[in-house]
Amino acid sequence: MAREQQMPVIVEVGMKKRRRSLGPRATEMDAIVGKRLRTARKLANITQQELAEVLGVSFQAVQKYESGENRITAPKLFKAADFLGADIRFFTTADFDGVPQRDHTSLADDEIELLRVYRAIASPRARLLLRKLLDELGGGAHDDRASEEDSDT
Repeated sequence: MAREQQMPVIVEVGMKKRRRSLGPRATEMDAIVGKRLRTARKLANITQQELAEVLGVSFQAVQKYESGENRITAPKLFKAADFLGADIRFFTTADFDGVPQRDHTSLADDEIELLRVYRAIASPRARLLLRKLLDELGGGAHDDRASEEDSDT
């Protein structure tokens, strides 16, 4: 049986891109899953150490999962998703042919923080007003249908 060759992959870490060699079992999909694990962890405002304790691994193992250097097992990924409050489907991007689809999780740290704070706002009215403010600041590119639906609440 031929051994898989190590494949270099470019992994985004915040605003920086780093070139890493994946381990013999790690693939580009592992890098995508790891990147999404990092995003979900940051959105939940959880440290690598806290996630490591829940998964029963070291924080270094979590770092390697997030960088795509090591593959996270399915049971650990399900446990992480549950702990982080993320849908398990969030971690995959492949269609049925195994071709990666567009990655929607390329968020910068400040975007993650903005989303985390937004989710903490309990008032639907306050959320609506914030979205309207952001829409104005962004030049009015927002679709008003979502705002109309929220104004009923």
